[in-house]
Amino acid sequence: MSVPDPAVPARILIVEDDPMQAALTCDLLQASGYVTELKGTLREATGAVRAAAPDLVLLDRILPDGDGIALCRELKADPGLRAIPVILLTGRDRVQERVQGLLMGADDYVGKPFHPEELLARVHGCLRTLSLQRELRVKAEELEEKNQELLAAQTRLIRSERLAAIGEIGLAIRHEINNPLGTILGFADLLLGQPEGLAPDLQRKLEAIRRASLRIRDVVRKLEGLREDRSVEYVPGVTMTDLDAKDSAGTEEGDP
Repeated sequence: MSVPDPAVPARILIVEDDPMQAALTCDLLQASGYVTELKGTLREATGAVRAAAPDLVLLDRILPDGDGIALCRELKADPGLRAIPVILLTGRDRVQERVQGLLMGADDYVGKPFHPEELLARVHGCLRTLSLQRELRVKAEELEEKNQELLAAQTRLIRSERLAAIGEIGLAIRHEINNPLGTILGFADLLLGQPEGLAPDLQRKLEAIRRASLRIRDVVRKLEGLREDRSVEYVPGVTMTDLDAKDSAGTEEGDP
């Protein structure tokens, strides 16, 4: 949603069946810089609003095909049209009439015959309120967009810090494990290379030790070289890093 350009005159739909009153109202508003459209019945007014929503509706209370409040109620019940200000015009300048119109969603009420300056002031006030409401909605949308950008940046920062922490852990593990792991692998290779051979059961156990040691060394290398966040859901609500997943270049971390 955009804020109206102040250089573009507001469009006002006048719903009035009295030709003389309609002409006077149109002349008054046009002389003040507004663009007007005139309709004489509720049916015509409804079609005009739905064809091209105006910035304001100046609505006579008594029309040939019904009460203007019916149109006011229809507009205010439509989420896409309810923001359009409605000013009711009527010769019935009684408190009950004004209260009923306002309760039905009218934004203002002017009795007929009206003073030109009063009508212009009320039109200006409603349009000013509409403009401020639109500005607030635009600002709220911009704020929500900035908030989403901030959340995305925060997520990226958390992932970056997580990867850095994993890399540091990988270095520490490698430093602490390499020497004893090398010893285990060295003795396993030495025993497996005995020319006189080994008992089958002992050979199977030594081969299992060697495979497990190589697996440990591979995991340490992958931790140290991890560059991307590759979290997967381990169980519902719990994630873990998939060390065997391929990175964005299509290779596994730790590959030469």
